[in-house]
Amino acid sequence: MGIYNALYIGASGLSSFGEAVRVVGDNISNVNSLGFKSQNVNFSDVLSQTVGVSRSNIANQVGNGVRIGAITRNQAQGSLQNTTSATDMAINGNGLFAMRDPATNQLSYTRAGAFILDKNFNLIDAQGNIVQGFAVDQVTNKATGNVGDVTFANLAAQAQPTSAVTAAVTLDSNATVLATGTTFDPNNPSTYHYKTEVNVFDSLGQTHATSLQFTKVGQDTAGNIVWDWHASVDGGELTGGTPGTATPVGGGAAAASTITPAVSAVADTTSGAFTAGASGDITAASVTTFQASAVGATYSFATTAAGAVTVTSSVPGVSGTGTFAANGNQNITLSDGTIVAVTYGATNAGGASGTMAASTGGTPASAAVVTTVGPQSLVFGPSGELVQENSPPLTIPWAGATPSTISMDFGNAAGQGTLYPVLTADGGQGITGTGLEATVQMAGSFATRQMTRDGFASGFLDKLETDSSGKIFGVFTNGQRRGLYQVALANFPNAAVLNHIGNNLLQESIASGTPVLGLPGAGGMGTISPFALEQSNVDLAAEFVKLIIIQRGYEANSKTILTTDQMLSSLMQVKR
Repeated sequence: MGIYNALYIGASGLSSFGEAVRVVGDNISNVNSLGFKSQNVNFSDVLSQTVGVSRSNIANQVGNGVRIGAITRNQAQGSLQNTTSATDMAINGNGLFAMRDPATNQLSYTRAGAFILDKNFNLIDAQGNIVQGFAVDQVTNKATGNVGDVTFANLAAQAQPTSAVTAAVTLDSNATVLATGTTFDPNNPSTYHYKTEVNVFDSLGQTHATSLQFTKVGQDTAGNIVWDWHASVDGGELTGGTPGTATPVGGGAAAASTITPAVSAVADTTSGAFTAGASGDITAASVTTFQASAVGATYSFATTAAGAVTVTSSVPGVSGTGTFAANGNQNITLSDGTIVAVTYGATNAGGASGTMAASTGGTPASAAVVTTVGPQSLVFGPSGELVQENSPPLTIPWAGATPSTISMDFGNAAGQGTLYPVLTADGGQGITGTGLEATVQMAGSFATRQMTRDGFASGFLDKLETDSSGKIFGVFTNGQRRGLYQVALANFPNAAVLNHIGNNLLQESIASGTPVLGLPGAGGMGTISPFALEQSNVDLAAEFVKLIIIQRGYEANSKTILTTDQMLSSLMQVKR
């Protein structure tokens, strides 16, 4: 009986090592299969048979051969190979791509990330299974909703109208203030100092050239320089506009600052008779009142026997005094800084009659002042910094499109004193800075250093890009780039025992447990390497060594059968 068992034991060895050769052969044949995981054969002995019990109650057991105890999968990461396809992905770490069979809705899983687009712009593998992922919300730019097909059908970037413009302009501080009363006209370059342009988009994605004009107005009461700014577009692009005629938008011509004109020195004169004493001193004179019409104050002068002349203004507390000899003149400076020139003369000294006259010659009573800063204006401090920005949004009634509301930003104003408090220095928005970040006033030529605006025209999907989080971005023909999908990764409690179904695909088994679908880089999931594919983790050197060992084991088991056969042959020769 034992000899026959030896035959079966040898046969079990041949069977087991034969299967082991199949496993090694499968590993070697898949050395270039994407994402393939090599397998190892673990042998185990067959239940032994007791052939007797010794006096010490020790069972004498003989083995019944060998069998394959388990075929395990090596889950080690395969090396990554770079590619040039934007839809190729490799997983760094744990996880499997989830794929849906459109014919059966059955989910399968793979490490092979060689994906392509089908005719319906679905992201698929070579067998037509659709990659699963999460849609990306366009507002939060985060994955949202449930897992579904990754598809890029009917994607387009809708036009977005311009809603904000930021201008960094250098205005020439040496520009001469235009004549008082000059009215802004976008069609007349003599009514402004500098013009620059920015292209903005309407709700249909149409581009419109919008001009920004800057006019130096003058100084405000704090000594800061005030510039008015205006915006204009071709009237043919506006509802009810005239083609070919630049038309103000926003505040337009009504956005001008209010200026009080400068007061000039006016030689309003008057004279009165006087009598000179023997020594030449003034002995008498009539009191005469005169008015400088541009100043708005009246002045009177009087003389005394001692030759003193007193000039008094109608403004309370303003006066001045001078002393004269015969045939003299004197400029008398009043207490408010006004200069009054007093002259007199005599035909001869000692009792002769003469005349005395006064005028408001000298320094003007006041200079031109911006008393009201316009609603579209920029105010600059002594260092050229922006200290106040008045930039109400522009409302532009486009012809054939939805009216646009565009906010203008010329920089973060620094604020100055109580006239322009810091918290309201920048258009009342409470944004403060150095005043030198964007638009400034400096000596030199006008320049537009930078002009930025949001909004864009419509566009179509041009190409795809993927980042390490598995987020797939669409790049559109209008230059926009936005997240579309984020691929889903599946993680199993025991991924090593998934069922192989061919084509680099795996399916859930009872032993593998239920998969958890999540985002790459979160919850223990691996990350994504775009433009890469994971290679097989088969080690050819190790497989050849295993093949040699299995071959020798197979040969040894065949020797067991041969030896047993020879023993049976000898047994048969006992009886002839």
